[in-house]
Amino acid sequence: MEELVKVLTDPVSNKILQLIRVNAEMTIADILAANIGIPRATIYRKMEKIEKVGAVYVSSTNKIRGQIEKVYRIKDIYIASKGDHKEDMRNVTVSLMGLIEQYETYFRKENADVAKDKLFLFNYNISLDDEDFSAMLKEIYQIVDKYQNKQGTGDEKLRNLYMISAPGGEV
Repeated sequence: MEELVKVLTDPVSNKILQLIRVNAEMTIADILAANIGIPRATIYRKMEKIEKVGAVYVSSTNKIRGQIEKVYRIKDIYIASKGDHKEDMRNVTVSLMGLIEQYETYFRKENADVAKDKLFLFNYNISLDDEDFSAMLKEIYQIVDKYQNKQGTGDEKLRNLYMISAPGGEV
């Protein structure tokens, strides 16, 4: 589980995964053709790890000049508790550290502009029973899916949208 969390929070792997998600399915050749600023060898190495941890699956294969080319699709992954509080805490920590690393990389750029790039962090304190909370999450997932599967025009920026349900304390 820890390896999966590391892959999902790695900025380079995340960029590749988001590209596959936006395009529904892709080959490594498609990823390379998208020119996302990741060196060829890195894409091959990251895809090997991404496949190994089960974040993608091979939906089909193509035979090209005697070689088998894999077509990848994103596997829906939910990192859920197995009842081990130490492992849960480790997974949360690894995830948050990955997010912090993404921000550190962003702020190292001289042209980092939070307002222009529409970066934000917000916190809503809401009181809901489990049924209403599940219904709200379902609606949020539907909205995100609508835009995640939207075909672009070429002017898009790849954006990471994280959603965290954190402990709220006593109400």
